Amino acid sequence: MFELVPLVVGLAAVYAAGVVQGLMGFGFSLVTVPILVLFVAPRMAIPVILVLSTFINLFLYREVRGKANLRRMLPLMVAGVAGLPVGTYLLVALDAGLIKIAAGCLVAFFALVFLAGLERPIKRENLGLVAAGVTSGILNGVTSASGPPVILFLANQVMARDAFRASLIAYFLFLNLATIPIYLIGGLISSGVLAYSGVLLPAMVLGALTGSKLSPRVPERAFRRVALAAVVGAGVLSVLSGAGLL
Repeated sequence: MFELVPLVVGLAAVYAAGVVQGLMGFGFSLVTVPILVLFVAPRMAIPVILVLSTFINLFLYREVRGKANLRRMLPLMVAGVAGLPVGTYLLVALDAGLIKIAAGCLVAFFALVFLAGLERPIKRENLGLVAAGVTSGILNGVTSASGPPVILFLANQVMARDAFRASLIAYFLFLNLATIPIYLIGGLISSGVLAYSGVLLPAMVLGALTGSKLSPRVPERAFRRVALAAVVGAGVLSVLSGAGLL
């Protein structure tokens, strides 16, 4: 039913991405997008990632729902959804490669600043959450990588590890659920997408379980540094993708 190479690569990618998502609360798309699009057409790969990302965030949210401050995250969630159509429009109207390069440079720069210990928590948090959410939604529409602005903002607010992880899972689940109707209307979620997602699902769940088991064992300081390093990696991948090198 499926060619061997895309199947094996897909299973390995979603397992690794599941481990990262279970451990950190983010990273599923960051890991899977640059790998899957090398072997599977983007029109298939991106909807598959959306479907699997929705499942993994639903799965993980059951574990962390008591630690997520949904009232605090509400401005972020609303702003993220508001940014989705803007990102979709920019993807059509502007050169996607240039947008990826600009976005990648920006998020990598700020992540390096925070890694150097130069963060300054924002007092007017709701305003910052709205800005991060809109930026995240726009990037989701343009590049399918919505995480970096939110990760950077929450890291800048020096949020405790468990709250950080739970808040990210809640946000990405909300954004996934808001994106699915857009994909359905656009005819992007086909029977082939659902079949491929179903085949990859067990590997993703196994990875998520592994990551969740490892998460409590990671020291707070190391958790923060790994999160910011992952954002730097995402920025580099975005630049390489925009330059046509991936």
